[in-house]
Amino acid sequence: LVVRRNGKVIRTIPITTGKPGFDTRSGTVIITTKEPTRIMDAATGGTDPTDPEYYRIEVHYAMRITSSGEFLHAAPWSVYAQGRANVSHGCIGMSTDNAAWLFDHANLGDVVEITGTPVPRAVAMQMSMTRLCSS
Repeated sequence: LVVRRNGKVIRTIPITTGKPGFDTRSGTVIITTKEPTRIMDAATGGTDPTDPEYYRIEVHYAMRITSSGEFLHAAPWSVYAQGRANVSHGCIGMSTDNAAWLFDHANLGDVVEITGTPVPRAVAMQMSMTRLCSS
């Protein structure tokens, strides 16, 4: 993750994004909320508590970037993968120190450009709309 202010790079942060099947969507989003701590529960996205992919965890420095539940946040359990592999359920995870720094420097309305993922945001949004319309 490259953080720029007025076009100048001020920090580069190793991250992890969504693993296959939970791909983070590429595209432009904005930071809409900032929460020092947040409980993330996979059941809110439809994951059954008996599913091996289920989780319920408290995260720190959560910054919402989509209404469907994608966040930037501290993910200390994945530091081994940050900058190397994508292991999340769709959020953008980073070390606690980097998440604290970003949380302190980010403002509501800041633009986040996500690139290099296999799912473009427009296609993912279209798929969501199709699901809503066909139910």
